Amino acid sequence: MKKNKLLVAAPFDDIHIIGINATLVDYKLAYYLNECLNFNFVRLKDILLDESHPYAFFYYNAGENRNAYNLVSLKYKDHLCVKLNPHIDYLLIIRNPVSTERLAQIVKTLREIKDVAYAYTMELSRNPAVEVLLERIEMHESQCL
Repeated sequence: MKKNKLLVAAPFDDIHIIGINATLVDYKLAYYLNECLNFNFVRLKDILLDESHPYAFFYYNAGENRNAYNLVSLKYKDHLCVKLNPHIDYLLIIRNPVSTERLAQIVKTLREIKDVAYAYTMELSRNPAVEVLLERIEMHESQCL
């Protein structure tokens, strides 16, 4: 009997997601990330995550062979595009490998920003609704760039 070997890869390898709950408006959160973490977020065209409302979309590329970051708002006025538990207003998406220490430092810095209630590293396996959002975000990013 012939044995087939299959290579199964996760659709989002080398990606880290930080969920953020904050009372800050999107551009202020991006400003604080730029100041506190030496990022350089720029706002690109808003993204339509639920086909009815535009959500803020920020992008920062740290350079070749380094990390690319997205800051995506999940709320438009009082409307949330997806309800997650616990409540999340923003996603900070980090592409490409990042050390555990650097990831912990980013989360710690986020928690120290005034008006950020909490920030935590999300697991895709526990939040399947986020995978659909990631696909839309990836498509939107490629269209903008």
